[in-house]
Amino acid sequence: MFIDTHCHLYDKYFQNRKYEIENRALAAGIQTILLPNINFASLEALDRVQDYYTRLRIERMIGLHPCYVKEDWRDQLEQLEAHYHKNADSYLAVGEIGMDLFWDSTTEEIQVKALDRQLDWAAQWNLPVALHVRNSFKQLFPVLEKAQERHNGKLRGVFHCFSGGKKQVKRAIRLGDFYFGIGGSFTMNRSATDVVLRNIPKERLLLETDAPYLTPKAHQGKKNEPSFMIESAKVMAEILEITLESVGHLTSRNANKLFGLDA
Repeated sequence: MFIDTHCHLYDKYFQNRKYEIENRALAAGIQTILLPNINFASLEALDRVQDYYTRLRIERMIGLHPCYVKEDWRDQLEQLEAHYHKNADSYLAVGEIGMDLFWDSTTEEIQVKALDRQLDWAAQWNLPVALHVRNSFKQLFPVLEKAQERHNGKLRGVFHCFSGGKKQVKRAIRLGDFYFGIGGSFTMNRSATDVVLRNIPKERLLLETDAPYLTPKAHQGKKNEPSFMIESAKVMAEILEITLESVGHLTSRNANKLFGLDA
């Protein structure tokens, strides 16, 4: 059994492919999929996904993606917070949140403010966070470290689509109960990423797709989907020198622990 801990299954790309996507996911051994949110407007589609994929376990997050932190970020957060309080049992994490200085570095200041507020939510609501970090480890780590100190070490979560090196792995581990999302990018430049994966403790590894984005190398040219996660799992099995089945057990156990899926 495998758990896709980060998948945008509510994306328009999947709308007319639901039956095939679900069948292929189940055939690949994927039974549970976690959906990150991106902004208030995406919540409606996010909340309907379970109605279309009835044979899969669908779980949801709530948050404001850093690429959607614009002039209206305060209004966005107020709406998301109000929605959460009305539907608190519906969400198991605060995400996808973080910092992205690849697409727009001019919003850095408000990205930090939006991230800080959502980290406070996670501590108050006792939820893990799903962190988006692109071209921003240098800026994001101090924010996380200050928030962790502010909340007495209560914060926990996952670095979604982890793109750091060994130094970032060590710093993330020092933060506390933080995990590393491994997906399609780890099937690409293996000479660079194999050494990183070997330096991540096994008990901190999670599998994800970020579908329909970050398609694994074996399926390049196609939109990503949950069933393709098996390619990332195969790479992990090879690097850790364990069976594919063991990868499934290991990463599912880690996901259950972080997101409270067994609760």
